[in-house]
Amino acid sequence: MEEPETALEATAREMRDEPQDPTQTMPPPGDGSLHRFPRGPAAGTFLHGLLEWAGQEGFVRLAAEPERLDETLARRANLRGWRERIPALQAWLRGLLTSELPLPQAEEPIAPLRLDRLANTRYQVELEFWFAAHQVDTARLDALVSAHTLGGVARPALERERLSGMLKGFIDLVVEHEGRFYVLDWKSNHLGRDDEAYSEAALAEAVREKRYDLQYCLYLLALHRLLRSRLPDYDIDRHLGGALYVFLRGQHAPSRGVHRERPPRELIEALDALFRAPETATAIEAQP
Repeated sequence: MEEPETALEATAREMRDEPQDPTQTMPPPGDGSLHRFPRGPAAGTFLHGLLEWAGQEGFVRLAAEPERLDETLARRANLRGWRERIPALQAWLRGLLTSELPLPQAEEPIAPLRLDRLANTRYQVELEFWFAAHQVDTARLDALVSAHTLGGVARPALERERLSGMLKGFIDLVVEHEGRFYVLDWKSNHLGRDDEAYSEAALAEAVREKRYDLQYCLYLLALHRLLRSRLPDYDIDRHLGGALYVFLRGQHAPSRGVHRERPPRELIEALDALFRAPETATAIEAQP
């Protein structure tokens, strides 16, 4: 297993150019969807860059100043020769800011997440993390993640090896919402020609096939360690909200294009122990 990919690296690996089928009825270019938007690494990088910029500018600010959003988006699209895509892109990004993103289930009801209601102090864009791996058995890692995510369904297995060294990654967005912390990852994958291709089942299958389950479990482990170091009263069940993988082309589907999961405490603690140095783990386990 290689180091966790950045969002852009994952996009470049995931996306594949696919020919359009001219016989299929497609949404009009200005309907606010990305179903007709180009595919491939360049398109994925463009969308990720827009969302990184939007987060840095402030989601609330851009929602209140749509002309600023429209101007910047148009300039960026024109630089890439996508003039005809501007109306759809503007409608899509405006819609994403106000979209109610569903969250993983919790013990108590939690309101959906809206980007246009997130104060800048409640999120961080492109959160970088590092943590050490000490002879981590990828077969054990795979077994843990597979047993505790996606309902335990079978998935492509990792190649068996041992990880040692520093793992580095970037989380697209970390958000605090109603006292819980979430990792969000933007996915530009093309799953089909219309909203029906972005059902909850289809999103879960894409996660299973691409092994995003492994990716978001490592992201949550990194967030768990960060919160544990910064919150005096930190508790996994109370503070770690889970992961939202937002498939951007499925924004208007009933799923909102969101695959969401909140792995159990048992998995986070097991992963924490797995990545800990053997001598440190032994010392901690020996404590009364």
